[in-house]
Amino acid sequence: MGLALLVTGAAAEKAPERAPEKPKLAVMQLSVAGGLDPQVAGALSESVTQEVASAGYFRVISAREVQTLLGFERKKQLLGCSEDSGSCLQELAGAMGARFVMSGTIAKLGDALQLSLQVLDSQKAQPVGRSVRIARDFEVLRAQLPYAVAEACGTPLPPPPSRVLPYSLMAGGGVFLLGAMVLGGDGISRDIALQRQLSPSNTVFQPIASYRAEAQAISTEKTLALASLAVSAGLVTAGLLLNPPDVAARPAPRVALVPSGNGVALVGVLP
Repeated sequence: MGLALLVTGAAAEKAPERAPEKPKLAVMQLSVAGGLDPQVAGALSESVTQEVASAGYFRVISAREVQTLLGFERKKQLLGCSEDSGSCLQELAGAMGARFVMSGTIAKLGDALQLSLQVLDSQKAQPVGRSVRIARDFEVLRAQLPYAVAEACGTPLPPPPSRVLPYSLMAGGGVFLLGAMVLGGDGISRDIALQRQLSPSNTVFQPIASYRAEAQAISTEKTLALASLAVSAGLVTAGLLLNPPDVAARPAPRVALVPSGNGVALVGVLP
């Protein structure tokens, strides 16, 4: 009997502890404003859902799954009130068993795009976080999604994109530029000295073969300088193109007037 208890106790000690269950977060379909195509909101909603899921802090319920779980008519009833109404989102979260609900808007303000995301804690009936991002085009906006999602969910911001490669390319371009300057300067100096030796005022001449060899060496040096200059320009250009924008940092608090469908609108500084 004692042996059985000992074996049972040892097995119990080796049993792995269960990881805490992740809370559920329902991602609602983004609403559109400013004349944007609703299909754009659908595609961006899927991207937002993917970002929330990849962060790993929540069990995500996508907008499509919400429609499947609740049914289209019931969804219209629950979302029939204002999008900012906490009671509607609370009821929606309760119907799906999700504690958190993310909603948002994608709007076009002139030539700019503004994405607004907010997350509501249905148990506490209070917002968790909010994020507003402005971009010139969808590519820049998609690059900002990981940071916008983290701000809205109240989770740690992802690490900034690596700049090792672009900085390495630009540093290599600087090295080649320095080499081009050294080779070019030396070639010019040698060329001037050769021209002086071949001037009519010079009375002491060397064998013609030595002058030809010097001229060939100067030409080679100048060619290498031009090639180094071209490589330098290429490396610096590639580094600048590959250097990712600083999407994690918030822009300076400035605003600008841009035309919109209803006249003009105030938007933040574009990243």
